[in-house]
Amino acid sequence: MVMAQVSAISTGATGLPLGIAAPAASGKEDFLRLLIAQLRAQSPLRPYEGQELAVQLAIFSQLEQLLSMRQLLELQLQQLAGLGEEVGNAAVPALVGAYVRVESSTVRIPADGGEVHFGYELPEAAQSVRVEICTPSGSVVRHWEFQDVAAGVQGITWDGRGQTGEQLPAGTYLIRITAVDASGRQIESRTFIEGSVEAIRFTAQGATLLVGGLELPFAKLLEVRKRP
Repeated sequence: MVMAQVSAISTGATGLPLGIAAPAASGKEDFLRLLIAQLRAQSPLRPYEGQELAVQLAIFSQLEQLLSMRQLLELQLQQLAGLGEEVGNAAVPALVGAYVRVESSTVRIPADGGEVHFGYELPEAAQSVRVEICTPSGSVVRHWEFQDVAAGVQGITWDGRGQTGEQLPAGTYLIRITAVDASGRQIESRTFIEGSVEAIRFTAQGATLLVGGLELPFAKLLEVRKRP
């Protein structure tokens, strides 16, 4: 009965049961339980020799050291990330008044009905591009058609009027882009708005920019430049 238990536990070159890739792959507690199980299952006719036990304990000690190093590195990375965020937040207020391009799928007509600057970016050339401005419910109020559009940034200046020339109500509208290549394959695009940074707010989720009446995450900032 004892011999059957021993033969069921085969060991590899490291003295660990086969199927265990490395002690670091298991938790410290798992490795300790494994070592205890090996000691309990050893054959009375051939108990663990001192050298074998010393190897097992040395591996366990190395595992503890590796886990401690990992925890220290993770702590240092967290501290560096926090420091980087603080430095970034300190520099953000300098953007107030700057002219920026920010990724956004929406655009807002101001109360005074002024012009709105937005656009899209293509990763490759498109045979045709349809740009639509929609209400929040999805109704198209204005659209443009473009042919043979090159890859890169394409800007549009909109006067806030509908397709028939009527002034649209102030508020937020959706930007929808449909771009296709010569084979009819749809091309993914990225939409954005442009304008001056009116204010910067700090929230629990991070800094946000107020541009064109929209509050957008600082992480969506694409470009800062002089006002055209």
